[in-house]
Amino acid sequence: MKLSLLWAAIWLGSLLMAYGQGLSSEIWTAEEWEKARSFSPLPLPPPDPSNRLSGNDEAARLGQRLFFDPRLSPKNFSCASCHRPEMGFSDGLAVANTIAPLHRNTMTLLNVGYYRWLTWDGARDSLWHQALAPIENPKEMGSSRLHVVKTVMRHYKGELVKLVRLPEGWNKLWPRLPDFGQPGDSQFDRLRNSDKEKVNRVFASVLKVIAAYERKIISGRSPFDRFVAGERQALSDSAQKGFQHFLRFGCDRCHNTPLFSDDDFHNLGLSSSAAPDNGRYDGLSVVKSSRFRGTGPYADGAPVIDVESYSPGKTLIGAFRTPSLRELRYTAPYGHNGTVKTLEDWMKHYTDVTTTDNPQFIGSLDPSLPRIEMTEAEKNELVEFLMSLSSDYRSSWTPMPENRRSSYRR
Repeated sequence: MKLSLLWAAIWLGSLLMAYGQGLSSEIWTAEEWEKARSFSPLPLPPPDPSNRLSGNDEAARLGQRLFFDPRLSPKNFSCASCHRPEMGFSDGLAVANTIAPLHRNTMTLLNVGYYRWLTWDGARDSLWHQALAPIENPKEMGSSRLHVVKTVMRHYKGELVKLVRLPEGWNKLWPRLPDFGQPGDSQFDRLRNSDKEKVNRVFASVLKVIAAYERKIISGRSPFDRFVAGERQALSDSAQKGFQHFLRFGCDRCHNTPLFSDDDFHNLGLSSSAAPDNGRYDGLSVVKSSRFRGTGPYADGAPVIDVESYSPGKTLIGAFRTPSLRELRYTAPYGHNGTVKTLEDWMKHYTDVTTTDNPQFIGSLDPSLPRIEMTEAEKNELVEFLMSLSSDYRSSWTPMPENRRSSYRR
């Protein structure tokens, strides 16, 4: 009798433990578990051979200070003006708007070190190459390479010279340079070619320092990651079913890595604005024309990708980079033009565009997109799974350096 009671107690204890850990751990099949493990954990970002500073913590610490420093812009904007740490390093707006509205949504910088291509259209082929565009865009930071290099020399010279070798004669040259200018501005264009080259090289070094910092902005362990690692209470039954829908609907055709992105370009049929956006079709030409590309003269080593081997084609018209599904909780609204306010709206758009004719967008719908119809319950479960990919990404790298808050004065 005592032995029977003992076995009953053991059985009841095991049952309660299983309940506490979530009996739902048996929902997934062996094949689904294998898929889940291919998505988690998120590894460290791959190296960037075009930037010798990409793994340098000292460079990253300087880059963190530059990222938050509004003195890099004569309009008093910093990189963090659009990429706000508390908003998933995005801005919560449909389209970026500092000096003037842009035509695209601000992409998050979380996990940006994993991508081969940067920006919605892939117009930049490295993280340091990407940093150039917002600095010199008159609608974003409204700055210039001359303004940036002179600001860095005034306030950060001692730290920069520990990281990079400055051009010969630079110490005598930089104080005499105009305070503002970039290619196309008379102040820059009047410089001797040799001086322009020195400015470009120092500017490239500043961009690489910022990129070294941005590589540190990565996701923490999400509920999905914790569940796959064995924490059975980390995901609800609904979220687990949502993962099954994710696979069954073929979402992993494009969202197929631990980043939940294939780092490629697809036309998803989002309506075009009054000024049609050709997306990747134009972006490929932009990156090829830049001297700051990975195969250009300012790269430190062979690039991860050789942009010259890519050719534009009609299938690229209206195609945009597959965004990561991590951290969706913080990065709404969605889509390259920010027209999709919620994940529920995105589900509706995707269902509509794959099941009905919709001529109201530029280019042709990507033929690889599966036709999807889902019930309301399936949609809710899928959304719950997608939300489980968000994390507490805060680290020592995410805030403005505390000891620098009062020093960003002109």
